[in-house]
Amino acid sequence: MAELESFPFLTGPRGCPHARYAQRRESDPLGRVQLPSGDVVTLVTRYDDVVAVLSDPRFSRDLSYPGAPRMFEGYNIADSPGSLMNTDPPEHTRMRRLLSGTFTPRQVATWRPRLRALTHELIDTLPGEFDFVGELAFPLPVQMICDVMGVAGIDTEQVRGWSDAMLSTSSLTSEEKLAAAMEFYAYGADLIAAHRHDPGDGLLASMIEARDEGDRLSQDELVRMTVGLFLAGHETTGSVLARSMLRLLDPREGYERLVADPELITTAVEELLRLETPGEGAMIRVATEDVELPSGTIGKGEGVIAAFVGANNDPSVFPDPQTLALDRKGPQHITFGRGAHFCLGANLARMELQEILGVLVERLPGLTLTEPAGDLPWTEGNLVHRPVRLPVRM
Repeated sequence: MAELESFPFLTGPRGCPHARYAQRRESDPLGRVQLPSGDVVTLVTRYDDVVAVLSDPRFSRDLSYPGAPRMFEGYNIADSPGSLMNTDPPEHTRMRRLLSGTFTPRQVATWRPRLRALTHELIDTLPGEFDFVGELAFPLPVQMICDVMGVAGIDTEQVRGWSDAMLSTSSLTSEEKLAAAMEFYAYGADLIAAHRHDPGDGLLASMIEARDEGDRLSQDELVRMTVGLFLAGHETTGSVLARSMLRLLDPREGYERLVADPELITTAVEELLRLETPGEGAMIRVATEDVELPSGTIGKGEGVIAAFVGANNDPSVFPDPQTLALDRKGPQHITFGRGAHFCLGANLARMELQEILGVLVERLPGLTLTEPAGDLPWTEGNLVHRPVRLPVRM
């Protein structure tokens, strides 16, 4: 029996997908891979198959049963039971319904002026040369999620440390990752306790008071959601923004086109979200019965990974997929998922990217890299892959 390939694949230069995605789409679209835990799952790489997996309720995200496949041994945030992303309906539906009104397009639109103002204010404080990652890509989403949550501020450095530890794939032991998670959860519990006495009018206060036909979020659910929102609200958006800016500035024609025609920003953001997915989209699902996909059958009990990176670069759906086409039309990317687990914060993330890019091309039309793109370091040993720093000049 041939030795199974290890997954996740190593990311290519500048975050490009590993060549094995293309090879598997062509010849082995439902092939098996071995995870760091030793578990074996099916890797789904074609767009139509990925959409089918994400949309079909027969693929479960509940991995709380003994012997369920795991990405890593021990603690891993992507497999941790009880969180919104790791539950199935009806529990998932109940928790999601209590939050869904906060992230509607109409509600998110009310935050646009605040983000524009924050971006202008931050640019006013920047020197002529600065690190785009540390000075802009992460501070803005952090401040925005604090505003949305109704929290005056957070210990940014501590939260980033916990986030890095929880997303680590190689540099920390399972015990160290679990310890970081427990500290982050304790921090979230303290925020919730403070808001019970002085609730304000942000999302955290709404979560504390949230009811659905007399039901209420439990304390554990509240804490997990709070930590999840802070984690996703800054790490994912900041990473996409950092990767997107590198893509736009090298070669610089992409950025120059947006400066000349800001009306392209809406479609450009969708193209950047497709290309610059900061992770592999490697969340395990398990088939609860035999399921027929366009490329073949998944058997009951099989673990499956629907590869976002594979789907987003499927040339049958996105011609010349690694080319940045700022006005690309056609099918929607998979970056926010599909079905019941479609990203709750998708509208917020889109808005943030649109508004920040809009202010940047208006205020900093001459923005350029000060070091060769190929020399810049990228994160290693982490579920999120992005530039560590991005030195730029106004």
